[in-house]
Amino acid sequence: MSVFDTPLFPLTMPESRGIGFHNIGTGVLRASHAATIAKVETHYGERCGHIPLTADRVSLLVNTHTDNLHSHVHYLSALFGKEIQPVTVAELTMEQRRTPAVQTLIVPYVNVPEAETLIQTTLQAQTWGLPAAMVDILKNKARFYQLLDELALEDLHAPDYRIAALSALPATALQFLQSIEELLKAADVPEYPRGIMVRAAESDGNYGSCLLYEQRRIVHVIYDGDAAHVHTYPSWQEALAASQKHLYTTMDVQKEERVVISRYLDMLDSPGLSVVILDGQVESLRWNGQLQKEGSKACVGTSTFRPKTAQVARLQREYEDRMAERFETLLRLTALRCGIDFASIRGVANIDIMLPGPLEERLQQRLGYAPTHYIAESNPRWTNYTDAILAVIGANRQIPTVQRMRQVIQSGVLAVDKYELPQGLDPRMVRSAIAARDDVLKQQGTRIICRMAQSPMGVIFAGDVEMAQQELATIVHTLANRETPVSLS
Repeated sequence: MSVFDTPLFPLTMPESRGIGFHNIGTGVLRASHAATIAKVETHYGERCGHIPLTADRVSLLVNTHTDNLHSHVHYLSALFGKEIQPVTVAELTMEQRRTPAVQTLIVPYVNVPEAETLIQTTLQAQTWGLPAAMVDILKNKARFYQLLDELALEDLHAPDYRIAALSALPATALQFLQSIEELLKAADVPEYPRGIMVRAAESDGNYGSCLLYEQRRIVHVIYDGDAAHVHTYPSWQEALAASQKHLYTTMDVQKEERVVISRYLDMLDSPGLSVVILDGQVESLRWNGQLQKEGSKACVGTSTFRPKTAQVARLQREYEDRMAERFETLLRLTALRCGIDFASIRGVANIDIMLPGPLEERLQQRLGYAPTHYIAESNPRWTNYTDAILAVIGANRQIPTVQRMRQVIQSGVLAVDKYELPQGLDPRMVRSAIAARDDVLKQQGTRIICRMAQSPMGVIFAGDVEMAQQELATIVHTLANRETPVSLS
């Protein structure tokens, strides 16, 4: 069997149990304050497309049982055509003792060391994903940037950056800003915005970040990628002090005290690149689009990549395959450093690429640099994009393979994690209407999937994405304008 048609989740025993584990809070933000973790889990907790649905019994590993969770799992069971059972660690531990002969595969969103220990030691189950030792290096932004510098692979470059303890952020940042000022002066590009991006080493999804840039001698700061609320300060010292204070409220410095400070970049586009690792081979899912709010670097959605300009299309043709080859080399060298047999790995991984805009290109040319594209971060895990693709495959009642993932991408997919609903409109009512309409649209290959019944809502559009978006807009408009609003209990 070709690797393209190999099922992602190996379940070989007659009796098997497949469990999705969306540890987006405790895994992705493992060095954040409890309040930040709780905030993220409250919004994203229902989102889990990476469930091994081919198992005899299917479960979702959860922290607690709630009515909202059970309601959404009921929706997912109907969507996937497979009963899904929410289960806590304590409940699963008891079940594992009662049925030790059952093969149990748990697929975490990110296989950090804490998750791997829980799955393999506490729950005595198999885990899926990059080994925790690799995740530990690739996920941490400070360690990852240092790794890029050490390996010095062509096409994989970190932007200009500094690493500092949070306590030393203002002093380090001011020195870095001075060097940026000298760089811009040497390149004679005075119109280039003077700014920095500050991220906690264990931050993710812009939670635990501060974007600072100067306009007309006023310093603007965006916290956690929230471009709707831009804060302004009269000086860099005040802006950095405020940023430091904010990061202290999001970071658990006892677990990780470092921040990564990188130069503000003028970007043309910022595609993601995801790969699947199976049986010693690395297969590219090619570039994907990242939707960003105006004025922010925060990703609020992902999609099949559609070049916005002829220049971006040219860069895609020139660099897409090269980037995938370099990324494979990076993964293989990281496995070698960790003493891991690469052929034993089954997982997904991602990098976010920054394509230079006109000002950055001019800066590079005037400084005599070779044309350089930068890597924003590495995500050794499922992403908004790959998780959504798995959800579409599940909704289509298909076995997930690399080939099926590519087919979903080719047909068109758009995942939006914060789809705004009119105030007072019950998301569960919208989800019910989505399910009814999706049941009709799927006959022609178009899907609308409710990812999270929250406000704002998480939604996946697949197939004819534009039509699916119009269909949801009609649903929302119709429900919001009912004379007598209906609320689901």
